[in-house]
Amino acid sequence: MLWAAFTLAFFGFLRCSEFTCNSPFDPEYHLSRTGIIFYPNILNAEQFDVIIKRSKTDPFRRGCRLTIGSSLNEFCPVRAMKNYLLQTPSIPESRPLFQFESGAPLTRATLTSHLRSLLQQQGLDETLYASHSFRIGAATAAGSAGLPTWLIKTLGRWSSDCYERYIRTPRDVLVSVTSKLIANTNQKV
Repeated sequence: MLWAAFTLAFFGFLRCSEFTCNSPFDPEYHLSRTGIIFYPNILNAEQFDVIIKRSKTDPFRRGCRLTIGSSLNEFCPVRAMKNYLLQTPSIPESRPLFQFESGAPLTRATLTSHLRSLLQQQGLDETLYASHSFRIGAATAAGSAGLPTWLIKTLGRWSSDCYERYIRTPRDVLVSVTSKLIANTNQKV
């Protein structure tokens, strides 16, 4: 379940409130299993849509539909979601998309706890990460990949340029600045 949640959060540029439950589950508000639609079907899925019913920037509760494509590698969000749903067929479609065997839905606190535990196991400083790190990471990866700003804004459903606050400059880029400045200075002298 966590792998499907992690990949959906990252590739969907999701806010935590868009895929977890911090209040009693409400099918009118929270993402349920019916909110995932595979194309052409779950067994031969090449992509899926996510139906976000409500979000922070959706005051009129119109919802939105996100499309997540296949990456054909170990980080593939389509494969992760497909495997999760096929392995948990007994969970009713009207229930939260992400829930534990106990029936408890995935909450922001539980997601953050599991994320930090996994990061700590890898020797990383888990205090630097939280549930919003997936959204930040997606924006940073999109910027590093050279995606146009209009597309980053669309993917993250940002209506202003505030998405720029999410993009973290990679360390190797910062390190390369010194040599680029010196090279540029030497050309002008």
